[in-house]
Amino acid sequence: MADLRKSIAAGDPVLRFGIGPATWVLVRIPGGKFLMGTPLAEAGREDSEIPPREVTISKAFYLAKYETTQEEYIAVMHENPSGLKGDNLAVDQVRYTDALGYCRRLSEMTGVNVTLPTEAQWEYAARAGTATPYYSGSTDRDLQRIAWYRANSGDSVHAVGTKEPNAWGLYDMLGNVYEPCIDYIVSFDKLAPVDPVGARFPTHSAARGGAWMQPAERLRAGSRSVTNDMFGGMGIRIAIVP
Repeated sequence: MADLRKSIAAGDPVLRFGIGPATWVLVRIPGGKFLMGTPLAEAGREDSEIPPREVTISKAFYLAKYETTQEEYIAVMHENPSGLKGDNLAVDQVRYTDALGYCRRLSEMTGVNVTLPTEAQWEYAARAGTATPYYSGSTDRDLQRIAWYRANSGDSVHAVGTKEPNAWGLYDMLGNVYEPCIDYIVSFDKLAPVDPVGARFPTHSAARGGAWMQPAERLRAGSRSVTNDMFGGMGIRIAIVP
């Protein structure tokens, strides 16, 4: 896909490519600074989210506009692990090793490095310049506008892109399905100030964003979990890092 490589090299604001019936859209996220982690006064915070640190993302990167759909997953992996089926539903029931395999196969198909975001890239992109618990504000009413979670999901995964996006045009960064990262930051005490990358493990990583069965406090931008292959609410959001 020579055009895709040219678009990345040119720094195009949006990337689009297709495989079979599936189409991927990625948004260019500019570099910048943000406060990573959770303010001490934020309700629901956990010890793994503190102390907050100023972090610089030094280079722009691309992040998928939507969570990976079942149609996209099938186009790459030729199978569908999801319980509730539907082409435009977010794929779920994904194991971390399969998320890595999905990125690896998609890299081979496109000729570019498709990966998962780091924790720092994910939180920076999710916050999109905000410092509130949710990128829409601080209340449950604010969360209802942007996310599928325990209070409004009907106990089910949903189609991607049906709630309001954040300021960078990314949908479902909070709620619907958990999104695995490529790393896990063991301690914020030793967080590197520029482009921090946590430990990498072959079988697990950080999971961000919460999911359709989770309460509101698990959908905060600073909330962190560890991927668990027995947990059914994990999907994928891909990144391309030039």
